[in-house]
Amino acid sequence: MQSTGNLNSLTEKVKAKTERERQDMEALTRQQFDALSRSLHESSKAALSTTEAAILHQLTNLEQNVTSRCRILSAAFGWKCLQTLIVTLCILTGMSLGGWSLMALAEKKITTLYREITVLSDRKESLEVQAAKIRATFKDLEPYHSEGRDYLLTPEGWKITHAGTLDKRDAWIIVRK
Repeated sequence: MQSTGNLNSLTEKVKAKTERERQDMEALTRQQFDALSRSLHESSKAALSTTEAAILHQLTNLEQNVTSRCRILSAAFGWKCLQTLIVTLCILTGMSLGGWSLMALAEKKITTLYREITVLSDRKESLEVQAAKIRATFKDLEPYHSEGRDYLLTPEGWKITHAGTLDKRDAWIIVRK
């Protein structure tokens, strides 16, 4: 039975040794796992830091690029707006001055025509009064046109005689016979 006892003790020793080796292996695996975990953690942290730095760098470049383009567009747009505003103001000023000039010219022309019409109306009335007097005085005289010449016909029993000149004009006497 001793061999069974040795065998049992040997089996227990092998079991104990296997258990220790398993525990050692487990501890070694755990150490390697922890080392690998730390290494992965540090690698991923370094990779994330590198990625973060690259992203920040790209964002900074993008921000500078956008700012630069905005300034350029703002300057160009501002200049174009200013040019458009100046041209528009010049056109409006020109149109206003032209309209004002035309209105002043029209007003002057209307005033001149009104005065001329008033003067001509007064003259017409004066001539109509004079013509009425002349017709009343010489009502029987008639104009006559023949062979390209103008004549004045007197009624029967009337005579026209030259009486001289008055202010370089001929004066005539019309007498009934």
